[in-house]
Amino acid sequence: MVDPRAWSGLVRGRHDRFDELHVRALIGSAGQSFASPFQVLASDGRRYFVKALGGCQEFARGSLAVEYVVAEAGRLIGAPVCESSLIRIPEIFADWPMPFGKLQPGIAHASAAIEHAVESRPALQHRMQDDNRRRQVGLYALYDWCFGDDPQWLHDVGDDRSVYSHDHGLYLPPHDGSIRAALLRQCVDEPNELTDPADGLDPEAARRVSEALERIDRDALVKVVRGVPASWPVTDDDLEALGWFLEHRAPAVATRVRALI
Repeated sequence: MVDPRAWSGLVRGRHDRFDELHVRALIGSAGQSFASPFQVLASDGRRYFVKALGGCQEFARGSLAVEYVVAEAGRLIGAPVCESSLIRIPEIFADWPMPFGKLQPGIAHASAAIEHAVESRPALQHRMQDDNRRRQVGLYALYDWCFGDDPQWLHDVGDDRSVYSHDHGLYLPPHDGSIRAALLRQCVDEPNELTDPADGLDPEAARRVSEALERIDRDALVKVVRGVPASWPVTDDDLEALGWFLEHRAPAVATRVRALI
């Protein structure tokens, strides 16, 4: 049992000081899905799908923080999430039209493009290809731990259909692209398991992921939630509740992951 008061004051001093990656060119127009992702060429020479504040309806602009936190949490337990990063949008691209406003200079969220990817939803597929027996264990864990919704999977056709979890903007209660402390507290002890049959999953992967969840370190979670840029519309108090939610929830999710085998 983790006392929520242990997180009081841990998420302070957020900022927008990020310059490791920036948009060099826009590729095409913004899509028409929930957060209107668009492709860019970035300063590292790679292509990314970017989600920015102007691509979301106002009530759902916290979905950028959800995307960021879920991807970073996934990396803590070795779940197969797409490579992602914050990304800076320079002034030169200001006022580019977006479905719910205009592109704003500042920080957005970027997910590295997989050159030959196909999407599947909602059922998990191709378990016996590549090392998906192992990778899919991480998907069960992340979906439960971060209270997933709208499950979406990418398969890298160029790598024997290895699977990735992506598009996490509707994870976390209330599944509407926002982060709300009251609902996190309400749902913290509720299981949120994928309903896909667990036949054929790798037992050793289940052990490793369960142990990673049991070793979750508060300092690591603080670093994740404090990494949400200050300009994104989510409060420090809500991020403290989210950090507590993930810390409190991890042991029970570890138990459920072990029970998959």
